[in-house]
Amino acid sequence: MVPHLSVTSALLICFTSALAAADSPTTFPATAPTTAPSMITWDQAKDHIGQLVTVTGPVVGTHDFGDAAVLNVGKDFPDASRFTVYIPADKRKEMPADLDNGKTISVTGTLKLFHRIPEIEGDPAHITIIEQNAATAPATAPATAPAQP
Repeated sequence: MVPHLSVTSALLICFTSALAAADSPTTFPATAPTTAPSMITWDQAKDHIGQLVTVTGPVVGTHDFGDAAVLNVGKDFPDASRFTVYIPADKRKEMPADLDNGKTISVTGTLKLFHRIPEIEGDPAHITIIEQNAATAPATAPATAPAQP
């Protein structure tokens, strides 16, 4: 004896199959969508926690912690309104040798809070020296006026 399906059962099976097919994607994107990081200044960092950003500002203090280093940007420690770039020990050797006070830098990464201070764990490959502060630039000989006859 062959079991017979009721009309209700048949409709339920068709409806369930249609729902399952509708939930299944038929194509996948070839690449994940990319978003360029936002460009912000160091004092805006606190408003972008959790976001991928490029932060720009002057290095005003550098501090060594064993093999790791911290760059204070905008304001120096212990000012709570500063922005910091943490360079872990395993990346320290890749840090540019001339990265010190007076340089304006940009660093790209995801902002997080570390002891309530906005911070990016910096990969030296994502740190760019933009300019050197005039106060720390090498002195050049002053121009002299030609002698008057």
